[in-house]
Amino acid sequence: MVALSRYDEIALFPWDAVPPKEYIPPFFQKCLLNAEKASDSNIGLGIGVMNRMPYIVGGRKIAFTVWETSKIPATELEHLRDVDEIWMPSTWGKTLLELNGINPDRIKVVPEGVNTQRYKPREKEEESASNHRFKFLCVGKWEKRKGIDILLRAYANTFRADEPVELVLHCYNPQIPNFNLKSAIAKLNLPTHPPIRYSPPVTESAMVDIYNNCDAFVLPSRAEGWGLPIIEAMACAKPVIVTDYSGYRDFVNSSNGYLVSVKSMVKVKDPQCFSSELDYGEWAEPDSEHLQSVLRYVFEHQQEARNIGKIAREDVVKSWTWNHAAYKAWKELRIKN
Repeated sequence: MVALSRYDEIALFPWDAVPPKEYIPPFFQKCLLNAEKASDSNIGLGIGVMNRMPYIVGGRKIAFTVWETSKIPATELEHLRDVDEIWMPSTWGKTLLELNGINPDRIKVVPEGVNTQRYKPREKEEESASNHRFKFLCVGKWEKRKGIDILLRAYANTFRADEPVELVLHCYNPQIPNFNLKSAIAKLNLPTHPPIRYSPPVTESAMVDIYNNCDAFVLPSRAEGWGLPIIEAMACAKPVIVTDYSGYRDFVNSSNGYLVSVKSMVKVKDPQCFSSELDYGEWAEPDSEHLQSVLRYVFEHQQEARNIGKIAREDVVKSWTWNHAAYKAWKELRIKN
């Protein structure tokens, strides 16, 4: 929204706030529970989960949302019934909506992005030769969709305990009561493996340091609507290892990253995040053996991996900043306004 405000005036409100009556902006970013009817000239742009979208107000209502499984339950689709347009951040997301019966004319692709002035390469912290380890980094909340369980098993099965390698996990989930990352990993009963280090919640500036102090990013997700940590790592010139599936395939390819094959499409089963009473269709099951081979390959071809990371940074700067995203959004907003 900061980037979009360079093109036009923006009024930014949380979902549960009512905008001042005297303020009639050209665009709303988030419109609003219990709000009075907005001017017909206003555009209500609601950013968030689908069940918020019925509360958008404005002469033109746009739902900017995301989804990750192959089937969207009818109860969720109903929330999109009265909006004029639906924005999805990826072409994969647009196709997903079409396959679930949404008229393609109502769907636009408006990408997310990354601040490449904030997320950029920095010098790594110095290490002594005896302490040097190749560091893989995983960033994503702890849940089945992220494939962190697959990553941990692949890591433990790929590397001997005495090899100079390390896995850094920035993978907490505050939505799980009393969540403990170490205990969650212990339940996987992994074989003997090289070190796994846990990164606690940090500031955004410190998060940039974490990206830069690692050598490669890995997230074998079962599905992502976009994948912000992936593009943040790429902006920091880190090679990324991701599943060959879903939203981030708009900006990750075989030239600027490492793609892990999909073993099969499997039924969505995650009672922690998805109700067992509804049908959510399928998502991708990454090929764990291929993931192991990619981890080994990147570890053994570190100069190539660094070169891939540089290409990733160049591609993101060229096409995938927040300014690129805002310009795309602005063009869509101007089409009918």
